[in-house]
Amino acid sequence: MENSLDLRIQKTYESLITSLLELLKEKSLDKITVNELCQKARIRRPTFYKHFNDKYDFFNFTVQSLQEHYIAQVDQESDDKHPVSYFSTLFQTMIDAIDEYQKVLLPLQIDAASFLVFETADKHLNEQLKERLQYFYDKGYYLPNNIEFSLQILLGTFKQAAYWWLKNQETLTKTAAIKEMTGFLEWFFNV
Repeated sequence: MENSLDLRIQKTYESLITSLLELLKEKSLDKITVNELCQKARIRRPTFYKHFNDKYDFFNFTVQSLQEHYIAQVDQESDDKHPVSYFSTLFQTMIDAIDEYQKVLLPLQIDAASFLVFETADKHLNEQLKERLQYFYDKGYYLPNNIEFSLQILLGTFKQAAYWWLKNQETLTKTAAIKEMTGFLEWFFNV
């Protein structure tokens, strides 16, 4: 969420996002009405419609806001001098977010192909991670010449591994999943 937004708008967005995430623990997005979302967030319907077309537009905004929040967290926590450190931190953050929001994610009946549910926000994530890969490539780390192809390999691997972990977390702990991903990243970056 942009820090340049008026404080009232930021508070409205935060309230709406929190309310949506709480409601999604109880029922599917299709069954949530804008009225009940506004009631829970304590905002007026006209305020909601001033900023969003409908609940699906707002859902996409929520996903993108959460992605931006987590990418900023990765940027703060990771060692951006080494790709394995950066992408391991990214995967760990992704798994932590999935763990935190699994009551929201599981009822969505997602499958491996649509796992990030966040397909609409993937464009933003793709751009940020492509820039990061280009940075590491420019620093001399081993990558195939085609950065876009490398990005798709990493994103596909992350999505599939995260989806698998969500469905099978009783057989592999978060720590073990992150360790496995770190091993994959060491192989991928030829470390």
